[in-house]
Amino acid sequence: MRAFFLSLFLLVLPTQVLACGPETSCGVPEGYYLAAVPEGWDGKTPLGLVVYFHGWNSSPEATFRNKAMINGVTSRNALFVAPFAERGYWRQIGEGRAEPGRDEAAFINAVLEDVRRRWLVDEERTLASGFSRGASTVWNVACYLGNEFRGYAPIAGGFWRSNPEACPTGPVNLRHIHGLKDGVVAYDEIGIYNSMPITEGFDILSHLNGVSAESRPVESNDARLACERWDKSRSGRVLELCLHEGGHSIPGEWVGHGLDWLDTLPDAS
Repeated sequence: MRAFFLSLFLLVLPTQVLACGPETSCGVPEGYYLAAVPEGWDGKTPLGLVVYFHGWNSSPEATFRNKAMINGVTSRNALFVAPFAERGYWRQIGEGRAEPGRDEAAFINAVLEDVRRRWLVDEERTLASGFSRGASTVWNVACYLGNEFRGYAPIAGGFWRSNPEACPTGPVNLRHIHGLKDGVVAYDEIGIYNSMPITEGFDILSHLNGVSAESRPVESNDARLACERWDKSRSGRVLELCLHEGGHSIPGEWVGHGLDWLDTLPDAS
């Protein structure tokens, strides 16, 4: 009887009160995520949101050991969310491209619904980021769930196995970072694990966005990056490509830099 009343009590508690965060997983159908809230958050001010998709065979727990990455997001008044990939492996999504196993689109939607139920989210500062296979997931989400985030910031990963014939949710804001010496996910050719050239992905998004002019160089807040931007488009959306001379890597601060980029986007985007 006591257990029954305890369960009933938990059901009527505000969801935000329930234990869930960087050390206690937030459960959703077919998985979970970990989350970090900015220190000193008042519980009322809307938070930016970064959902970070980890690389192959990594995990939310391993991601949370990267303090530079977490602090780089929470110090910018944003919630950091790291979802779990089954067996460390994110599957492709999209009609004709979805792989066997968990429906990643449904899982990601469940994570986002749960996050918005637990925390106040500033919808103008929502960003999907990820590394390697996680970055491939970011490209997939941008293509097939493009209305879920205001911006996308993949790092060292693009479309996998094949390029989509179309992106049904329309134009997006996307900033991609890639190493010219990346030996795992090649920049301008098919990679050793059948990753598609990043250049082809940009061709798809350029057409989708209705890019109407050549790119222009832009400054980056990291001297290692050489960035160019396409911000003249019929859709008003912005594409940015940042290259570096390194390989398959992700300095932790680059995820937080994605929020800085997001804050530079035109209000209409």
